[in-house]
Amino acid sequence: MLRMVSSPDWVRLSFGADMVLGFSPGIFLHNALNTTINLLQYYPDGCKANCSYCGQAREVAQGPECKTLIRVEWPLRRLDDVIKKIKERQGDPRYGLQRICVGQLAHPRAAQDSIEITRRIREAGIELSISELITPTYTFKHHLIEMKKAGGDMVDVAIDAASKRVFEETRGKKVRSMHNWERYLQGIDEAVEVFGKGNAGIHLIIGLGETEKEAIDIMWYAHTRGAKITLFAFYPEQGTPMEKVKPAPVNVYRRMQLARWLIENDLIDYSAFKFNDDGVLIDIDLPPDLTIDEIAPAFMTSGCPGCNRPYSNERPNMEFRNIPWYPSRDKALKAIKQSKLPSVIKYFEQKQ
Repeated sequence: MLRMVSSPDWVRLSFGADMVLGFSPGIFLHNALNTTINLLQYYPDGCKANCSYCGQAREVAQGPECKTLIRVEWPLRRLDDVIKKIKERQGDPRYGLQRICVGQLAHPRAAQDSIEITRRIREAGIELSISELITPTYTFKHHLIEMKKAGGDMVDVAIDAASKRVFEETRGKKVRSMHNWERYLQGIDEAVEVFGKGNAGIHLIIGLGETEKEAIDIMWYAHTRGAKITLFAFYPEQGTPMEKVKPAPVNVYRRMQLARWLIENDLIDYSAFKFNDDGVLIDIDLPPDLTIDEIAPAFMTSGCPGCNRPYSNERPNMEFRNIPWYPSRDKALKAIKQSKLPSVIKYFEQKQ
């Protein structure tokens, strides 16, 4: 009997992962190897959500055949073929594989298929860490328990938007989508409860229309709930309602990276963040004795260990938003200056 091309038997691979596994030809600029194999579910009837920034959205012209997400191509592959390629390459330093991420669409089958994909990966003898990227609209606590049993070791809730206001404008009823802000907040707590503090987190996109204060508020909230923070920089996708929206300026993103790092390392109180009346972060009261070497990781790719996502936030000819390797002191100081935070810049210039 002919089987339908659909998850769990078929998955999309990020183009970087597709190259690492040898499905697509190509080389990585600056040798920035993609260390995580990013998988995304595929269904002939597509994603049921209609997020205004996403190439997988229900009302995007190409529908389920749209092959882009966070700007990069996602070729469709058999899961069995993907597993075989990963087995051949795991442990080989030429490929540097560290993690697999099983990403969901908003679909009634998403949770059960994530469990099945994870189970098949583990049963094949693959030892890489596995992250689950979930949508709480269709994934609940009992699903998370089964994902962990199947072999997942980390989970992220793809909340994306920094506040209820932005969520409704980009992911909720205002854009004819069914996602619910309160359900996503509940999903964060469920993820932490099942996987444990530090093993659960959120995905947050900077540039969807939030104020900097809103972004810092959700980061602070997530951290107090025991969730880690994974930052992305918005980049417009062709064919979506937000295709003409400009990305957040580099200085905004650098400020959010600094805030995330300081929050996650418990180095400041919320009162250390100084905002103007428009919600712009205008300065940070830093703790004493921080060095440039200590703060340099703030500008690296954040999230699950072993996930570097090169060029997922920008084109290869653009400056990295998330630096996929440990930055030099000069690179770190440049990023600090890009933040345009007066006392922060002065603080680290004095340490030169």
